[in-house]
Amino acid sequence: MTEPAVRLQVIATGVYEHALKDLAAPFKQATGHDVSFIITNAGGVIAKLDGNQAADVVMTSSTGIDSLAASGRVIASTKVDVGGMRLGVAVRSGAAEPDIRTPAALRGALRAAAVAYIDPHGGGTSGPFLDRLFERLGVAGEVRANGIRCATGGDVVRAVAAGSAALGVTQAAELIGLPGVHFVGFLPDDLQLVTIYATAVAGGTEALDAAKSFIAFIAGPAAAERLRSSGWQVVAAP
Repeated sequence: MTEPAVRLQVIATGVYEHALKDLAAPFKQATGHDVSFIITNAGGVIAKLDGNQAADVVMTSSTGIDSLAASGRVIASTKVDVGGMRLGVAVRSGAAEPDIRTPAALRGALRAAAVAYIDPHGGGTSGPFLDRLFERLGVAGEVRANGIRCATGGDVVRAVAAGSAALGVTQAAELIGLPGVHFVGFLPDDLQLVTIYATAVAGGTEALDAAKSFIAFIAGPAAAERLRSSGWQVVAAP
């Protein structure tokens, strides 16, 4: 028997936000199911679930999904890897592009600007890595003194778009194609962090089949091009 149309509740980290909102309508057209999103950082996903927030699908890092599966918050057998995401840099729209192609160039760009970045103590996936990266490049003192620590990539974008920060550093999907900012590029390969993100059905869902269909849609070829346009290294078959 066909499952009736439902409204799914998806809890996801910010790296998914813009692609998910673009894909909600095609998913509804294909399946009849609506989708609502709660967007937060990785720590926020855990906090929402620990607070018994109703959810049908959870989307966070692959390691985060594994941890949630171990505690029964998501159904381990439904886990699907969506893709890899790299860190990138953005400036305000219309601003000159800094050179970030090499570690030395990136060091100079970071040293010369107020930087918006993910707070290493705020629960975001990339924050601790960026803090260590600034140390490695020898610019931690300047960045901490002049920069803006942000809870989410959306906060990074807002700081750069408003001119409060000259550079924004976060997951590339949180920067590419956003109004008010211009994506400069990815961090150099030898300084890069590639995070694998995944999704799974939430343990308490009452819409198991619809939740599975949403995951299949997001991780399948119908969504692949939209994800690639946001900088994802997509796992889905072309």
